[in-house]
Amino acid sequence: MKKGIAIFGKQYEHGYKNETHAPGSVVRVLFDEMIKLEADTAEYLYNTYTDLSHRYKQGSRLILESIASRLKSEDDAEYVDNVIQYCRKIAESCCADTDGFIYGGIEEDIIERTSYWCTDIARVACMLFQVAWFPSRIIVTANTNFAYCGHVVAEVYYDGKWCVTDPNAGIVFKHESGEPASAWDVHNDYEIANRIYRLKDPGRMQGNGIFFPPGEQFESVGIVNYYIDEMEKYSYETSGTNEFYKLILKNAGEKWADGLRWVHGEEFL
Repeated sequence: MKKGIAIFGKQYEHGYKNETHAPGSVVRVLFDEMIKLEADTAEYLYNTYTDLSHRYKQGSRLILESIASRLKSEDDAEYVDNVIQYCRKIAESCCADTDGFIYGGIEEDIIERTSYWCTDIARVACMLFQVAWFPSRIIVTANTNFAYCGHVVAEVYYDGKWCVTDPNAGIVFKHESGEPASAWDVHNDYEIANRIYRLKDPGRMQGNGIFFPPGEQFESVGIVNYYIDEMEKYSYETSGTNEFYKLILKNAGEKWADGLRWVHGEEFL
C-alpha cells in the first residue's frame, strides 16, 4: 500500500515537501497520511477505511451548524449540491492576491476570509458534510504526466454510495444515470468528469484543456480521512505564500506562456 507524499512520484513529492501551508499544519498532515487509490487498495478504501458512523457532536461547531441548517434539504443529493455550490461561492468571492493570501486555519476562518485554494475549500466541504452527518473525506488528484497538475476535492457518502465533488468548481460528479460517481469511477473513466465539466464549467474545459481534459486530473488519486471530531490531532496554523509557490503561481498567472514545465529543477530529481 503506497502512502504519503511520495505516492505520485519524486517530482510531486518535492512539491509536497515545499507546500505553502505551515509545516506540521493540517494540510501537511493529510498529505502525509493519504493512501494511493489503485487496484489493490480500492476494496479497502471503499469498504472499511472510512468510518461511516455519525461522529459529529451536536453543538461543537455552531457556525458550521448554522450554515448547514441554511443549506438543509430533505433530499440528500440536494444537500450535497447545496454545500458544493456554497463552497464554490466562497472560492469565487476571494480576491486576495499572492502576497496577501492566507492559507490554513480552521474551516470557520476559511469561510470568513474566503479562499480559492483547493485544499482549504475541500476541508470546508468535508466539515459541512460531516456536521450534517454525511461521511466525507479528502481526495487528492494529480496528472503525473505533467508538471504541477494537482487538485484537491472532497468525496461524500450518501444514498449508500461514495460521490466525488469539486467544491471549487461547484461540481458533483454523477454517472449519466444520475447515480453518484466515486473518485475510483472517475479514475477508471475520465469521461464521467469531462461530461460534467462540459455541462457545468465549460471554462475549465478550455483552461485545463490546453494541456489535457480535466477528467485526466484523476490519473492518480490519493484518499485520506479527515474527521470532524479529531481537531486536536491537527495544527491549524496559518501561513502566507512561500517563495516556492510564488514562482509557480507567477507562471500560472501568465498561463504558462513558455509552456507548462517544472520550474524548480524537479525534472532532475
